[in-house]
Amino acid sequence: MSDNFRSAANYLKQIQTVAQRSTRRALLFGVLQTSSVILQLYVVAQLAHRLLVLKEPLSDLTLYWLLLAFATCARAIMGWRRELWQSEAAGLALHHARQRLLRRWQSQCRQGQSIDRGDGSMLIDTVEQLRGYYERYFVQQYLTVLSPLMILVVCFWLNPVVGVLLLISGPIIPLFMALVGIGAERVSQKHAQSSVALSRVFTSMLKNATSIKLFNGLQFANNTIAQAGEDYRRANMKTLKLAFLSSAVLEFFSSVAIAAVALYVGFGLLGYINWLGADELTLFSGLLVLMLAPEYFAPLRQFAQTYHDRAAAMGAATLLTENNPQDVQADVAMTAPAHCLATQNLQVTITPNARLPYPDFTFPKGALTVISGPSGSGKSTLLRALLGLQSYQGTVLRANDSDQPIAYFSQQPFLLPASIRTNLFLYSDDPSVDPQPVLRRVGLDKAIAVAASGLDTMLGERGAGLSGGEQRRLALARCLLSSYPLIILDEPTENLDNESADVIRRELGDLCKSGRTVIVASHDEALIALADHRIELDGGGSYV
Repeated sequence: MSDNFRSAANYLKQIQTVAQRSTRRALLFGVLQTSSVILQLYVVAQLAHRLLVLKEPLSDLTLYWLLLAFATCARAIMGWRRELWQSEAAGLALHHARQRLLRRWQSQCRQGQSIDRGDGSMLIDTVEQLRGYYERYFVQQYLTVLSPLMILVVCFWLNPVVGVLLLISGPIIPLFMALVGIGAERVSQKHAQSSVALSRVFTSMLKNATSIKLFNGLQFANNTIAQAGEDYRRANMKTLKLAFLSSAVLEFFSSVAIAAVALYVGFGLLGYINWLGADELTLFSGLLVLMLAPEYFAPLRQFAQTYHDRAAAMGAATLLTENNPQDVQADVAMTAPAHCLATQNLQVTITPNARLPYPDFTFPKGALTVISGPSGSGKSTLLRALLGLQSYQGTVLRANDSDQPIAYFSQQPFLLPASIRTNLFLYSDDPSVDPQPVLRRVGLDKAIAVAASGLDTMLGERGAGLSGGEQRRLALARCLLSSYPLIILDEPTENLDNESADVIRRELGDLCKSGRTVIVASHDEALIALADHRIELDGGGSYV
């Protein structure tokens, strides 16, 4: 295994740790579902034997009918509960993966590394490729062993020959699947890479659209995008070819094995063969092993489908583990615990040849600090430097671990084209927390209550589906639900009605009372009046 795939496998294991509880419960319900399937088929075989062979009246079989109803309901309920826990596990894992990616980007910015705008697709598309691994593959890999083993025990009890036939044919399928899928991880990695490459090319062309048009480069741009699209198409088709090939191998061997069992049982019941226990077969035992044979291969079929989820996740994980920053730049240091943040000799890079200098500042721990000043005085630029989103020279002193994440409330709240729940818990380490109290505090509970799917309502690009005020409230609720000790906000009350602005002012004050540090850039006089500490930029600083 190459270093890339070893790192990808370790990454998937690390992400899975946050969903262990859910995956264990999903596995338990999967085993219970298999037990209910065996019970259901046992009752069906008993009913057929007693009705057709023993000629027992229907009135004497009430217990069996009740057992059949119970087993059928149990089978459906256990399957539903298993899918529910698997879905929760995937949600937890993807949430954690997005948090890790955001922290990686933040650390890269602090090291002065640039992030391609096209990489933004990784936060949605690449991370989403992990869903199948945690929602289907992870539990299924265990059920592929446990479920057939349970059925195999019953078949050996009914007829050893049928048990041997299934035992021999079962391992052959994973063996051939492994041979077919030897290169599946590399194909999936190329598929994930081509997807990100296409996003980068398209974003780059949009960014430089004016220059391309001025220098008559439209044909070049079209050819570049077309080539990236063709690379993506080829990688996608290779992935599909592998999927169809492995499915064909599985269906062939499972069909041959089931046919062999059917021939043995059929000839035994008809009296054509009487060796190896064939003469001991009854309608009950013969019918039951015939019904159990497809169920024996059902987990293997599902594993064949989910095997490509693993390959896709490995390909995505190789991208998500690339270029992890090692050390934060040297000008991020530790400071006294009395301050959450402090700056010394800070000069923020505006262009390669221009920097904006700032005086030395301190931001008290557990206080509401408001940065005010006229437009263009550098308030937002200072916040971006504190966040590590803009290159600078000088020193930013931090009381806590410099890699500790920061909750950021921008002028235009960053909202994913995902569910309200996903956006709400973007900064949270525990998505299982009930968000309703926080939603009531920010006045967003009624709006979400009338939404089509509540917290699971999907938002469009840039928060489409919510008004501007609701987007701000959602961003505030996200900060409140986080456990981050430092929250930085850029003009949180701008262009809001008085009611929405009052809600934000009140909650910012309450955050500080709970011991968290809040830094705000704002023109809002009412918010400035609430500040524990104020920094005013006069806009007189010169570019050097």
